[in-house]
Amino acid sequence: MDYLSIANGRVLYILASIVIIVVIIQSVLFLRMSWKRGISIGISKTKLKETVKTSAFFAIVPSIPIVIALIAISPVLGLPFSWMRLSVIGSQSYEMIAAKIGASSMGIANLTDPGYTAQVFSNSMWVMSVGIIWGLVLSIFALKKYQNRMKIVQKKDSKWAEIMVNALFFGMLSVFFGEPIVSGGLSLLVLLSSAAIMLFITWIAKITGKQWIRDFALSVSMIAGMAFAILFSNLGAV
Repeated sequence: MDYLSIANGRVLYILASIVIIVVIIQSVLFLRMSWKRGISIGISKTKLKETVKTSAFFAIVPSIPIVIALIAISPVLGLPFSWMRLSVIGSQSYEMIAAKIGASSMGIANLTDPGYTAQVFSNSMWVMSVGIIWGLVLSIFALKKYQNRMKIVQKKDSKWAEIMVNALFFGMLSVFFGEPIVSGGLSLLVLLSSAAIMLFITWIAKITGKQWIRDFALSVSMIAGMAFAILFSNLGAV
């Protein structure tokens, strides 16, 4: 049986729908609680409605990369599981890396290889799910201690605290950038092209003083990256 018939099967749709319904209920409850709290501290209903409308509008732009990621990964991992992952806590970069780790641990180099069976897909799902829960677990038990420790470090030496945070950030980025830089070819060309688009949009925002342009930088650079990938492939750049 083709693994995609399972990945796009009814069971996964039902399970994913349950999770997403819970997320929607949580969102509605938080909105309701926030609305009541706003009324209790004296904010008018007109002001609250304007805030909700503005927040909903500005939430559209950050959601575009998520939709793009869903379009990108669903042909490989199926629509329901991808939909569930990106609706809760996942991201395209993590999901693809984790799925590939799950596949490689069973001797499959790429997610599109013929040997990517239902069993390998199941292993990818486990790696993706188990691998990401530790951020939540550690946040519950260790985030407060970490924040307090960072405050102490900042008071003692703010420069060192800044260097440490930046080092952690660049260490995280190196996980995603390392492979395309080393492998070269299409991956590197798309990376450089997307980065150039991102820098250009950021520069435009800076010289015009319109910071809202920055909100579109990630979405536009992702779409441009896909377009460049198609262009370079058709040009035989790899």
